[in-house]
This record gives sequence, C-alpha cells and structure tokens, in this order.
Amino acid sequence: MTQGEIEKLAVKTGNIFSSLEIRIMMDIVRRIREAGFATASAYWQISRLQRLGLAEKDIREWIQEALKASNEEMEKVFSDEVYEQYYSHERAYKLAGMQQIPFDENVPLQQMVKAVKAQLQGEYKNISGSMGFAIRDPASGKLQYSPLMDYYRSTMDQAVIDIRSGAFDYNTVLKRTVGQMTASGIRYIDYDSGHHDRVDVAARRAILTGFRQVQAKINEQVASQLGTDMYEVSYHRGARPTHQPWQGRVYTKQQLTDICGLGTGPGLLGWNCYHDYRPFIPGVSVRRYTDEQLDRMNREENTPKTYNGKQYTVYEALQQQRKMERVMRAQRQKIKLLEEGGADEQEIIAAKARYQGQMQTYKDFSEKMDLPGQKKRIMQDGLSGKFMPTKVEQKILEESEINDKIKTELSEAKIKGVPKINPEKVDVSEFTFDTAHINTEREHGVTRVEAEKFIKEADISLTRWNGRFINYYGPNGATYVDMENNNIRTAFKKEQFDEPTLKIREVAEKYGTNKG
Repeated sequence: MTQGEIEKLAVKTGNIFSSLEIRIMMDIVRRIREAGFATASAYWQISRLQRLGLAEKDIREWIQEALKASNEEMEKVFSDEVYEQYYSHERAYKLAGMQQIPFDENVPLQQMVKAVKAQLQGEYKNISGSMGFAIRDPASGKLQYSPLMDYYRSTMDQAVIDIRSGAFDYNTVLKRTVGQMTASGIRYIDYDSGHHDRVDVAARRAILTGFRQVQAKINEQVASQLGTDMYEVSYHRGARPTHQPWQGRVYTKQQLTDICGLGTGPGLLGWNCYHDYRPFIPGVSVRRYTDEQLDRMNREENTPKTYNGKQYTVYEALQQQRKMERVMRAQRQKIKLLEEGGADEQEIIAAKARYQGQMQTYKDFSEKMDLPGQKKRIMQDGLSGKFMPTKVEQKILEESEINDKIKTELSEAKIKGVPKINPEKVDVSEFTFDTAHINTEREHGVTRVEAEKFIKEADISLTRWNGRFINYYGPNGATYVDMENNNIRTAFKKEQFDEPTLKIREVAEKYGTNKG
C-alpha cells in the first residue's frame, strides 16, 4: 500500500473524533454565552448543578454516538480493506502455480482479525473515557492535565466569576477560553505515564496499528505459503532519516527485525511509519527500485532547499507542512467557536485574516519546497462555513488597523476617545438641537441643517465617556452628539477648529480617509 492509501484508511475514524471534539467545545462556549448574558446575578449558582448534569448527560450521549460510528467504520475497514489486501497477493500465487486459501476459510487470519477488532473497540472506549485538556500553566509554563468534566466545571465557574465581578468582559473571557481549548484540543490522556494525544490522532493511530498488525500477518502467512523468507520493503518520499537506509530494499524476516526495527516503536510499522513489506520470491519477483535508484533518490531528498533563510530536506519540509496544517485546523476551530460564542465582529474577522495569512504561507512554502499541497488534511475536520474574510470583512479589518494607528497618534497628542474611520452615522432627526449652547453660549453660528450635514460628511468619529458622546469630524465642520440624552450638544465650522480638532483632521487626512 502507498502512504496515501494507508493514511486514507484512518481519515473517517479521525473525523468522527474531530466532530466529537468540536461538539463538546462548542457546548462549553454556548453555555458560557448563556451564563455570561443572563440578567439574574444568581442565575449560574442556582442552575449550576442542573446545567452541568445536563452537559455531562449530553457528552455521554455524544461519546456513545462516536463509539458506534467508529465501530461501524472499523467493521468496514476490516472487511473491505483487509479483504482487498489479502487478495492483492493473488498474482504471486498464480506465478508460483499455487491456490490461495479463500479469505473466509483462513481460520488463523480470521481469528486474528476478530482479536484485533475486540482490542480496537477497547482502545476506543479507553480513549473516550480518558479525555481531557492539557493546559499550560502561565506561571510555571508546565502542562497541567484536566479531565474533561473537571475542565468543563472549572472553566464555566471561572467564566461566570470573571464576567459577574467585572474583572473581565465577556469577549475577553470567550477569547481566553477558546484560545485554551484550541491550543490543547480535547486529548486522550494516560494519567499514569503522562502521555497525551489529541483524540482524533489517538483514534487514527489505534485503527492504523490494528490494520498494520493484520497486514503483517497476511504478508508473513503468504510468504510462508509461497516458500520464501524474503521481503521487499516499500519506498515513499519524505521518509524519516532513520528509515531511508533500509526502505525499498529486500531483506529476510530476521533482517526486518535486526535492520529495519520491525516490532519496535521507531522501526518498520512503528510510530507514524507508512512503509509496508511484501513477500519477495528471488528469481520470480522484480524489485520496484534498484539500490542505485534508491541511493540517488535519497541523495536528492537530503539536498536542502531554502525558505525564508532556513534550510529544509524533504523530510523536514514535510514535517513543517504537517505543523502548518495542525495550526490551521486549530485556527478553523477557533473561528467556529468565536462565531458560536457571539464574539466581537472584529475579533472574528481578525481570526479569519490570520487563517488567510496561514493558508497563503502554506501554499507558498509548499510551492517553494516542491511539495503537493494537502488542503484535504486541513479541511478534514468536517467544519462548514466561511473561514476567509469576505470583501466587506476585509474592509472592516483594514479600517480597524487604521483606527489603531490613529488611536496611537491621538493618544500621543493627549486626545481621548475611541476613533473610528468611516463611522456609521447616527440618525439624529428625532434628537433635540441645543441651540442655546451652540449659538448663544458658544457663538458658533451653526444651524441644525449644517450640524446634520457635518455628521453626514464626517469621515472620522471619536466615541467618549463610555459611549455617551459620539463626536463627528468632517472637512467642513464637527458635531458632538449626546447619545444618552438624544441631543445634538454642539457643532462648529472648520474656521473654528481648535488645535486638537486640527490634529484629528490631520491624522484623518494622513491615512487617506478623504480619498475616494
């Protein structure tokens, strides 16, 4: 089997557990949103046990659904794929003038398949029963492991405390929680050894390990029946350096153990190994690659290419590509969770922009390294929706960046307020017009029509006093609106601009807000 075919075997199983993961994380976000926006101060305390009980019940049901789906997928793999793998040796039997034992009548193999499936079902239950989060302690920098429901309870409690006390606003709490969850992912945690993996990774590894055990049994059984003790190991591009010397070559069964490390974690068929070995009959079988071809291909793969000042062999480039894919999958989760939690619009757009940048870097890196892009790996999470900024969102993001620059310059000039470029215009048609203040006290000589015109022409605004006042500034004048009292408080013409107002106009024009 090729590397791609081996990887494909576990995709659906991984997706089942990825779906379980995002389902649980979205539930946490939903419940934080409900608690965070509740009006009654004792809402969470009163309903806490009931809601946590419901959450635990839901999660148990989702886990059972995932186990059922993964067991069904396992049955499919061990019927269709094992069957196909078994009869892939049919030609070798014909060349040897022998008859292959029918699959259903191969008792030792059927017994092994049954045992591996039972073992795999147990592993799935163990994975789903040992789920949790690995959270890095900000003080010590060490990872701390928290069982799933413990994390659920503590996260909900802390979120409610932070929001209710006013220590943090809802968006800050949501962003923190989403960041924690996506950085960790829901993990299978072995609390005795401390080993942990994301649940989808653990599930994929489990089914691949089981399949490879059966595959090895088939290969060795076929070799025995064909009367050979020789095997050809497969070759694939981007093999790890320790596997390169022996891939693609022919060995005895003993040499597979001694040279290739068969049966060990770092060796043939071990951790994340995509090699295979098949019976080889000297004088009948033809090698796929000669030793000279293998040596040349290995040399080419080990000749580094440079990207952004750093050199990568093919193996190193593939590892970097996988890392980028993991980061992008986590970013997709983050976007989905922020949307589910009703995060601030600009926070969501910024997350999409980061994903867009990551995707562009990924494409560029893959092209420079002469590697095929694997977008399917990134999008195999089953998440639907738009993960790139739309044109409208891109414009909002650009304006946000300009607002930040303007805010910095105005702060340096000791001008307070939250700036907004191309601001939405408040409908002041029903607002009162404070002509006594504007024209009697201040002597600005501005009519209501002119004040409303200044608002319409404004290309920048400053929000002050926690949103009570919105001050609009345009090229011909400025108008200050009291949102609390629905009142046009003051307005003045460009000839009356003071030094701070001139500074506001300066930065507005500097960043091109008046240019089409």
